[in-house]
Amino acid sequence: MVPECRSRDAGGQRDRQNGSRTVANSSHPSLQDITDAFARLGERVGASPSSRLDPFVSISLRRACEELRRFIPGLDSPPDPEAARFLARAAYAAMEDNDAREALARALRGLSFAPHHPGLFFVAATACFEFGAVEDAIRLLRHTLWIHPGHTAARRDLEALSAYMAERWSTPGELTAEDAAARDSADGEAGPELAFDDLNELESGFVFDDDATDDRFDEDEDRAA
Repeated sequence: MVPECRSRDAGGQRDRQNGSRTVANSSHPSLQDITDAFARLGERVGASPSSRLDPFVSISLRRACEELRRFIPGLDSPPDPEAARFLARAAYAAMEDNDAREALARALRGLSFAPHHPGLFFVAATACFEFGAVEDAIRLLRHTLWIHPGHTAARRDLEALSAYMAERWSTPGELTAEDAAARDSADGEAGPELAFDDLNELESGFVFDDDATDDRFDEDEDRAA
């Protein structure tokens, strides 16, 4: 059974309830839509042979982080916290094996079971950085801290990554298009509206030192509950 989802739109009005599923504003996905998208993105990442992050995954992660801010972490029970905990541990294990693709795929599948799990967002950020997707890594670290401002590892990595990128930006000729996008993300500037409408194309083939200590993982689980 899908848990009832409650949210507020930008105007502060509550979405209408329809059984166990939120009927969101027509321009926004429901929480169930977002968790479904995470599941499909996990499948897409796991099946991709590319050595770079799929651009569709990147823009979909961006929109997911934007839309998740409409839902208050901890207000509703996650669909399956046990499955999320299992996949979080599996994602951390994959990163320890230097398998960023499998780590990201497992983290995304985990988010389909607990969309506000800070540990899953943190390991997804780590995997994105290993892919060279700096903009996505910064965005996911910032989202981790939105869920859990006390996540020390995420704050440390965001500060280190921001300092590294600032050094690159200050070097003449080093600012690439990706670097510029990462800079805007780090500065908190809003970019263009992207993805989630592409979820309508699912049927045609579209899918909508970082070692994790046990203490930090347990803290993430508590925060996600």
